[in-house]
Formats: sequence, structure tokens, C-alpha cells
Amino acid sequence: MNVHIKIFPIAGLNDRKQELEITLEKGNLNEALNRLREQTGVNFGEMKTLMFLHNGKALDKHEDNVFREGDQLWLLPVLSGG
Repeated sequence: MNVHIKIFPIAGLNDRKQELEITLEKGNLNEALNRLREQTGVNFGEMKTLMFLHNGKALDKHEDNVFREGDQLWLLPVLSGG
């Protein structure tokens, strides 16, 4: 299945927005992060200041998430109000 990825600028990781498509077999978050690491060379899985949006909704990194064909995954820095 193909998942569309959008990576926003994240301090210390990347300085520009990236858009790409990855192909997954299992469709889980760990597989998606491994594919991203392979394609971009950046290890997004270790970032505690990283927020994930799955089809526009916050994704809990601790749940067993499953992606489907055509889903969108956005990676952006954690936003906090103040």
C-alpha cells in the first residue's frame, strides 16, 4: 500500500518541507518510520519533540496504528500553546 508523507521543517533534522510516497507491507508506524529513515537518512523515530498527524488527526505513537492505501502521514514539530 502507498502512504503519502509530508515532513515539515523540524529543528535539528531537516530545514525544508519534504513530500514523498512510501510503500508499506504491514502498514504500521514502525514500518513507516523505517521506510522514511531509508529514503531520507533521518531517524524520525527517536524524536520526542515530533508530532504525527494521520489523515489530519493526531496519531498516538504508543498505539498499534494501521495505515491504508492512500493515507496521509504528516510529521511536524510538537506545537505547544502558551
